[in-house]
Amino acid sequence: MRSLLAHIANPVETVDRRRTQRRTLRLDVAARSASAESAVVIRNLSRTGLLIETDAAFSIGETFLLVLPELGAAPARVVRNDGRLFGCEFLTPVPASAISAALLRAPHDGDEDDGTDIATARDSDGLYAQRRPSAILFTALTALFTAVILLFVIALVSLNFSSN
Repeated sequence: MRSLLAHIANPVETVDRRRTQRRTLRLDVAARSASAESAVVIRNLSRTGLLIETDAAFSIGETFLLVLPELGAAPARVVRNDGRLFGCEFLTPVPASAISAALLRAPHDGDEDDGTDIATARDSDGLYAQRRPSAILFTALTALFTAVILLFVIALVSLNFSSN
């Protein structure tokens, strides 16, 4: 029997200067610079930065407001440019909940992108996106559930004190 020689190499480690994990998505949102409002497509997103695609003429160093779902306007700065793609950093890190909301709003595999996100963002004075009725209902039900739990805890505590 003939022996086989194999060489197992350690994978080449790439230097990733990113401070936080990026999430790939496709989400249409609005952005407002000092001179104009533009439609942009978020291609990837993290707590500290994002990659957008747009026809707008952003320049490196330019600051703009980006409308994110459930967060509203988040200021970002352009740090690199490659044609229609712009690498941007948030001036302050956005909460993880904003990343989750953006991922939930982005079309999933097989979903059609009907452009309602950008239309909604423009209809409400051009900057802040309106909440969908389902989001308002969810928020109201969550508040109601929290109030019921709080009243239950208060009742338990008062019963405990009255029995002593």
